[in-house]
Amino acid sequence: MGASIEIIEKNSLRVTNDGYEIRVRLNWYRSLPLSCVEKVRLALDGQWVDPGEVTFEVNAHEYRLDELAPLCEEFWFVQDSARLHVRQAGKVAAGESQTLDAEIALRFPYIPIGPGKFLVNTTRCTTTQIAA
Repeated sequence: MGASIEIIEKNSLRVTNDGYEIRVRLNWYRSLPLSCVEKVRLALDGQWVDPGEVTFEVNAHEYRLDELAPLCEEFWFVQDSARLHVRQAGKVAAGESQTLDAEIALRFPYIPIGPGKFLVNTTRCTTTQIAA
């Protein structure tokens, strides 16, 4: 786990009409298809968010986390942020300080580690931000 990598963008916590969102960065040096996103987890103030309340937005398309696996033609480009939208209205208020914890696991389809198995890298990052 690479705790020193900041996958959560600084000052990215935003209140939305139906909850809140943050921007996250790809924790790899090459762009990857969304089908390579093995896991996305997010915690707010120490409480893990139900994955069913989180959507993943990239390239102006928004997906539920359980929709990422077949998306081999939709890429998360290394220079672009993805947005994690959390549908929890009233959980975050503008001006409040919140501790965010994000964990992203990526499968690298060009690094085989066994028959039908590929390297998976998990990165976890914790930060405190003030919601805008």
